[in-house]
Amino acid sequence: MAAPANDNDLFSPLSLSVVCNLCTAKMQTVADLLLLTSDTRPVNTDNVTGAVGESFSKCRDTLIAKTKGVGILSREIRLQFLTGKLQETAEMLNELTDLVVNIIECSSHAAYLAAISESGSKQAVPGIIDRYKISRARFDIEHCCMRLQCTPLMELTPQVVVDISTEIAKNLTVLTNASKLASDASDDPFHKEQFKLAIKSVTSCTSTLLLSIRRYKVTLDEANRGRCITFAKPLVQSCQALVEYATEREHIGTPAQLCESGRKIQTAILGGCMSIASSCIQLASCLRAASLDLHNTELLQRLGLCCNAVADGGKLLSQALRDKSSPRTLPSTSTNSLSSNGSTNSFPNEGDSHSS
Repeated sequence: MAAPANDNDLFSPLSLSVVCNLCTAKMQTVADLLLLTSDTRPVNTDNVTGAVGESFSKCRDTLIAKTKGVGILSREIRLQFLTGKLQETAEMLNELTDLVVNIIECSSHAAYLAAISESGSKQAVPGIIDRYKISRARFDIEHCCMRLQCTPLMELTPQVVVDISTEIAKNLTVLTNASKLASDASDDPFHKEQFKLAIKSVTSCTSTLLLSIRRYKVTLDEANRGRCITFAKPLVQSCQALVEYATEREHIGTPAQLCESGRKIQTAILGGCMSIASSCIQLASCLRAASLDLHNTELLQRLGLCCNAVADGGKLLSQALRDKSSPRTLPSTSTNSLSSNGSTNSFPNEGDSHSS
């Protein structure tokens, strides 16, 4: 049975539930962008192409090593929660989320590399905008705004606020640089001007929010936090408008064209990755429910099932990467048990994933 945090621990079950919500949103968003799409492209991020380049074998070996880590982390999260260490649980869940995001990115890139290596497949043609990179920057800004709004006031310390401000500024740079390059690369005068005005809108909203955040750092109260939330809303809206415009089909190039064998290889790898992603999303969701009902034995049992499903997902992905085929040898008892206990899973079954 999970023990409540001691009286000296200011990190409350509500705080943990907020972290669970934020982590769930992050994993789900990246999965939606890369796993649940027929838009086949390379993943050009520093964590992926900067580490493995265009080598499928490097990508495969990196992923297999990471799948072991995600299983270990999931079990550690459960252990920390059962011993009442809620803050450590939250920190490890954030670490797990970052690892899962990286696994999704690497898996998507590995699936692309393996698929286009098949005879008859054609590589993607880049456009003036990288769809995933700019969509991630938009989400990360929105994620920062969610943290400002949802984090309990006592935990929204000056250092946390500085971290949020830095993250917003970093992703604003990604949006700004991408839009400037797109404006310069476009031959259409309308698009040149539209990109300039769209990023001007985002920059203005960001400056207004950051000024409110600086004021909050001086006086940590709900009134100043409320002002930050007020000015975060137009920033989220302006980022959404920019990204919707920037990712119109004429700006993002052409996705890869895959032959039948290439499509099967891609589906097998993404299906294995989806097993990890869906299991970790279920883990975060179950942990949130358990944090708000610390003595619910059924939820605590489901945490164990989630950990088993994460471990099974790692095996499925590793096998898919080695064989370049859909893994069928592992029983699905863990996942089925989770579903029968009422957990929700928005992902399709492994065999049905990424159909086109």
